[in-house]
Amino acid sequence: MKATSAWRLVPELEKALAEGMSAGEWIGGRRPVCSYARISEDRQEEEAIGVSRQHANNTEAADGLKWVVVARYTDNHLTAADPDIQRPAFLQMVRDLRARQTAEGVPVRGLLAVAEDRVRRLPEDFLRVHRALTVDRDGCFYVLDEKRYIDVHADGAQVVGLVTSSTDGREVKKIGQRTARSVRDRAKEGKQSGGHRRFGWLPADKKADRPHNHLLDPVASTYLRRAIEMIMAGQSERTVTQWLIKEKVPTVKGGKWSSTTVRNMVSNPAVCGYRMLDGELVLDPETGLPVVGPWETVATPDEWRKILGRYTSYYKVDPKTLKGDPSRGTRSKRRKEVTQTRKYTLSGYLRCGRLDLSGQKCLSTMVGNPVSTRTPHGAYACNASNCQGVARRMDLVDQAITELVLKILLERYAAKEPEHREWHGQAVLDSLLERKRLLKDGYNSGQVQPADFFDMLPDLDAQVQESEKDRAEFLAEQEAGNFLAGFTSERWAEFDLRQRRVAIGTVIATVIVHPLPKGRSTRAPFDPSLLEVVYRPMT
Repeated sequence: MKATSAWRLVPELEKALAEGMSAGEWIGGRRPVCSYARISEDRQEEEAIGVSRQHANNTEAADGLKWVVVARYTDNHLTAADPDIQRPAFLQMVRDLRARQTAEGVPVRGLLAVAEDRVRRLPEDFLRVHRALTVDRDGCFYVLDEKRYIDVHADGAQVVGLVTSSTDGREVKKIGQRTARSVRDRAKEGKQSGGHRRFGWLPADKKADRPHNHLLDPVASTYLRRAIEMIMAGQSERTVTQWLIKEKVPTVKGGKWSSTTVRNMVSNPAVCGYRMLDGELVLDPETGLPVVGPWETVATPDEWRKILGRYTSYYKVDPKTLKGDPSRGTRSKRRKEVTQTRKYTLSGYLRCGRLDLSGQKCLSTMVGNPVSTRTPHGAYACNASNCQGVARRMDLVDQAITELVLKILLERYAAKEPEHREWHGQAVLDSLLERKRLLKDGYNSGQVQPADFFDMLPDLDAQVQESEKDRAEFLAEQEAGNFLAGFTSERWAEFDLRQRRVAIGTVIATVIVHPLPKGRSTRAPFDPSLLEVVYRPMT
């Protein structure tokens, strides 16, 4: 089943509007809400709660609440667990909820879903939904499975499950400062400071009189020691990663092994009893020597120094002297990618479809490899170190996707005239800006107390920022549509790489490249059916 996303008014409302009835007349005295449905890639789950059934259940629940579903948003066959996979219908739903109306001008005040995990993906998603629902006092949210009405406007707390914390920003900062100070103090004393269990050690268990993860796990520690030996012998993190996967060794959190995970694991100074905070080794202020913790170890300080010498670019500490080196930064941050600088037509669009040992798709980004003696036609290849890899000839993939895109562009835009629609969320943004102006006026005049002002301002600023982001995305989408109005094949031939990538982005969200079936030769003819296209709905 291919991934799709869609959103539209419910058929009953569309029919009423076509017959001349207004949206307000059809809604009557009911509260207008939207229905969100999603299924992931789990076939059993698909059979149990398909999107049609979810929407039907949402509509039935709305009747009992004296609400009415006016629009349906559907992300079909899209995972909610991978931050790299966008859910177009979810994003559109959030924009319409914040605007308090759909693009057709139909009011929408709340959200229905069969379960919270149909909506959620990341903490950021919870926050976006919460802000959209609380842009005024009309927002509402109901979860069917739990028969629970969520009070999104509860005083003193943010919505359970929709936000990451119920503490305001200043208190979070204070707590973070206190926690960091405690960690530093305990590290200087050579004590454990809690936190997540490290791979190779037994987890904390008060019943077993293990308040910390200070005792080695007899099984995991042998794999940790072997990984250290492999790195010291000059083997790559990728080799260690593939070995751990082959051995079916679970990670601490149950995630996937990667080269980064291996690097962090073997270079952790805890393997020899040391501690490092913010990229700097914890030293005794009197002796200048590293503070040694009381936990069991799997390597000697000399062995750890040898490993650290391989990763000097990631830490401030000099592996020879163990002194801090201010010329080196902390752990390097990933460079932000700039779409306009892409070298290849489908860079950033392709993802690996190979299944891992747990049966889940890799979904790592595939990178472009230029023409060379080894790849005379260029190739797109999976970039994940913990994947056996998928690769395809660049020219053939470009050709197949380009033909598909051209066909859709001609269908959508050949007869289209440029349009300049007003953004349907402008009234809400104007209202937010007016509220912010009144709040500032009240503070400056003394009518609003400083504590209240600084308590309300951050959330209001966030609402304004989200609304302005919605407007920018709407205008960018409209600009892309106008750019393609009256599209012809001749215009495509005149496009440069950036223009082609913009055009492709109006049609395609992602292309999942599946591996060759078992037994098929790599010299077999190119099979375009192994390219699973995730389309963007036409706006």
